[in-house]
This record gives sequence, C-alpha cells and structure tokens, in this order.
Amino acid sequence: MARGIAQSPVRPIIHGRATVGSLLVAILGLLVLLGWRAVAFAPESDGDRGPVSQVGGAALTPSQLKAAAAALFETATGPGGGGVTFEIVQHSSLHARPGGPLIEIPDPIDRYKSLGFTDQYELGSLIERGIVTADGFWMEMRAGPAEGQAPDFEQAPYQFGAIAKDGTTWRNDGEGWYATDRPPGIGLDPATAALLPTLLRNASGATDDGTESVDGTSARRIEATGRVADLPGIIAVDGEPFTALVGPIEFAFDDAGRLVRLRALARNENQKEFDLLVETVITFTYPLIAPAIPDPTPVWSPAPAPQD
Repeated sequence: MARGIAQSPVRPIIHGRATVGSLLVAILGLLVLLGWRAVAFAPESDGDRGPVSQVGGAALTPSQLKAAAAALFETATGPGGGGVTFEIVQHSSLHARPGGPLIEIPDPIDRYKSLGFTDQYELGSLIERGIVTADGFWMEMRAGPAEGQAPDFEQAPYQFGAIAKDGTTWRNDGEGWYATDRPPGIGLDPATAALLPTLLRNASGATDDGTESVDGTSARRIEATGRVADLPGIIAVDGEPFTALVGPIEFAFDDAGRLVRLRALARNENQKEFDLLVETVITFTYPLIAPAIPDPTPVWSPAPAPQD
C-alpha cells in the first residue's frame, strides 16, 4: 500500500478522547507505508544549461508560459535531454473548523497528558529529492525539518526510496531494494512526474502573481487552477482518492521559461473532524547532464525464518 505523508494542520479528535498524539501515531504508521533509502545524489549546481525557450519567459503570457514550460520539461526528460533534478519540502498541519472542537496539544514527554487546546497544530514535515530522466526516476525521502529550520537532504534520517528503470519499479524501506507496483513518494513519484507537462497545460485561469526568489534568482510566478488528476501524488502516491486541492497552484518560471518551483496546498479528506492541510513545495533544476539513475542495490534479503 502506498504511504502518504500528509503534512498539514490537524486537530486532535477530542470526542472519544482521540488526541493529536493518537493522530501522530496514525500518521507515522502511514509514513511507514511510504519507504526510503539513500543513494549518492550530486545534482548539477548550475541549472542554467538545460533546454531554454526560444522566446524567453518574460515575453510570454501566463498561458503561453505554461505551455512553453511543459514543452521544456518534456525536452529535458525525453531522449537526449539532460534530465531534471528536484527537491521537495512537505509540511502537514491540523486546523480547527469553524464551530468545531479545538485541537488538543499532546505533551511531548507523556503522551497521556495534554498541554491544552489550539486552533492550529503543526504535525511535522518530510523532504524528498530525486532525478527524472529519459532513463527513469529515482528519489529518496528523509525526515523533514522542525518549523523554521532548513531541510537537510544529506544527514536527516532516511525514510524510503524509489527507483523506476528498465521497466521495473523498486522501493527501499531502509533495508534494501525490492520490486513493487506501489512505490513510496510525497509530491512526486514516477507517475506524477510524468504528468507535470499535462498539469501545466491543463491548469486554467492562469494569472501573473509577482516574482519570487528561487535559489537566489528572481523567478516569475503565476497562479492557475489545477486538477488532482494531473497531480495525483501531491500528498502521497495513491493519494488521489483523498486529495482535494485548496486554492490555485503557484508556478514559478526562470528567464528561460522553465518551471523552477511549484507550490500546492491540499487537504487530506481522510481526516473528518479537522482540516488536515498539506503544503508541498517542489523546486526543479535543469542540469546539462543529470546524475544517472542508480541501480537498485543492495537488493533486500529478508532474514530466514527461525528454525524450530
């Protein structure tokens, strides 16, 4: 079963004495469904050498810019392209609904104690980085940073990994790789990455929304309304049935017309009493030659069953 890591505001379920502590246990269990493993990752620091628009991002209307970026992403990830690398930061939080119960704050030392009640509670974060090329897909997930801290893609505890190449998908839950049809993932997985050009083309009502800094460079930002069907893994792989996008998606583009950042806010509708909101931010770079998709080694070898 795919494991979804929804990081969003969630309220403790006070009726029946369910608390944030019990929700955290449930969410950690869901995270375990996701899986990961570390692989050497050395993305190019110079992301300005990949495919560029012949027109230039600044000269295009929002709709033209989306279409151009979709084509450039396909060029980068298609045969002969340099590939795309990405980094994802996903935060989850619980939010009280108007007129509903408040969220009970668990004691971090004693899960049977309460520190009071609030209308918003941060559940935590996850991070993911990876590669998309014509040869396949690789990613690793790690524990995310505390609120206000920077993600550590090198040293944070490893959670899960996924590789798709040569017609087979593999996952790593921390002890080695094994073939699967249910890879882990937050924000991007092989299927969702393949749909990004479709998301860009289909997103409607595109309007300019100022600029933002992406890796120290000013990027043009637009807002557009997307469909969950075009971004099914934004909360987690297999998360489409319980995912609802909240507001428009923010897209940021560099001067070459390439998509360099995507931000989406989604609600996990499996949480019925509170609003469980998941904010996912994906940053893209376009190296001349992306790192190769690694082989799934070591292969997982389960311990032999004990002998009587």
